[in-house]
Amino acid sequence: MVDRPLVQGISRRQFLTFTGMTLAGSVLSACVAAPAGAPTGGAADTAAAGGLPFADKELNIFSAQHHNENVKGLWVPLFEEKTGAKVNWIEVGGGDVDAKYAVFVASQDSSVDTMYTWETLNAKYGRTLMEDITEQFDTALLDGLVAAPRAALNFLGKQYGVPFDSNQAIFMWNKEIYEAGGLDASKAPESWTEFIANSKATTTDGRYATLFTMGDANSGFVSYVSLFNSTGARLFNDDLTQLQLATDEGLLAMQALYDAFVTEAIADPAGVTVASSIEQGKIFRAGNMAHYYAFPNHYTLAQDPEQSQVVDKVQTGIIPGLTLRSGSVNGFEGYAINQFSPSKDLALAWLEHIISPEVQSLVALNWGRPPSRTATFDEPAVVEKAPQFAAVKEQGQYPSPRYGSPFYFDVGAVFVEQMLAMIDGNLTPEAAVEAIQTEAQTFIDEYWAKAG
Repeated sequence: MVDRPLVQGISRRQFLTFTGMTLAGSVLSACVAAPAGAPTGGAADTAAAGGLPFADKELNIFSAQHHNENVKGLWVPLFEEKTGAKVNWIEVGGGDVDAKYAVFVASQDSSVDTMYTWETLNAKYGRTLMEDITEQFDTALLDGLVAAPRAALNFLGKQYGVPFDSNQAIFMWNKEIYEAGGLDASKAPESWTEFIANSKATTTDGRYATLFTMGDANSGFVSYVSLFNSTGARLFNDDLTQLQLATDEGLLAMQALYDAFVTEAIADPAGVTVASSIEQGKIFRAGNMAHYYAFPNHYTLAQDPEQSQVVDKVQTGIIPGLTLRSGSVNGFEGYAINQFSPSKDLALAWLEHIISPEVQSLVALNWGRPPSRTATFDEPAVVEKAPQFAAVKEQGQYPSPRYGSPFYFDVGAVFVEQMLAMIDGNLTPEAAVEAIQTEAQTFIDEYWAKAG
């Protein structure tokens, strides 16, 4: 991805905050009262005897463009066939979602029934736009889901969405490059020290071993958190009122990132302009990286000869940790119900549909994402076609919080601004930690002062 010039008249901080919305896939206030008519049961409660439960009804889905191929192309036809409903699909780029939801809140828009969400969108818009389904959704269905993604769509004790995947970063390496570097291609590094050693062995001839994305507020924050989570510490306190960065663990992760870019110089400096894990994966699939922190569907893409130069050359394992054996960062996604929708019962049926066995198999087999339904992991076809899920299951034993919050992009912009200054040699890791702690806490305090 080429670097995007700053728009005249806005600061680097504002730019980072704005462009951080581009990955809200990958990638997003005062509370308003919810209207009457909340859903009261599952889809079966609406079934008419002898007919399809929602014949002649229409469901309006608001989603992001990266869901077009799988969700619109595969899940929607199944839903229409199963329910009799007609689905209207509205999609926007990931960078437009946050702004659209802000407009929905301001206008109490009822034109969409269900909407794309992830941890930060859930935290930012749960109380003002998304229906609280804590009491409405079938508990048995929720209990069949992987705990971490379910919790990610729960904000301050209320469930605002349902996850369709349990997506989290794992470790992926190019066996051919490892062999050329004199490494054991059958083994992943088991610690940060081993990761650096393997990286030094495979940084050669103008090629860097790895790439950390730093191109916007979201990607840079994720790069830092993927390291920090392996310290075993928590970046925020439980009620999200305090950033906990100025600690030994916070500095340890910052020093590791500094070492990757500066001291050991094993991270591609082009990463400071890369703002997408999608672009990161393309670089790996071109055979230009030894290893990186990859989302599981990147393994599926790496086996596709139409878009990969590394077919049958890659292997997956768990991420090497700083203090713990491992740590990761999640990319969980799901759907929520618009609290202003006039068709909440139909929207609830959609949420049930996305975690149904047939759709969960599609999540795993067609998309290459780990399912949110626990039982799907053990389906024979999934075990055979998605060997990377073995790493996902092991990775799930270690921390992977994304720290989604209403102020996620503001905080992320502070992180990236100061980390880039550090990489450029203008700050020490210690100074970067102190600056981020002070500046980011200001945004957090301002939010809670307004939210009450």
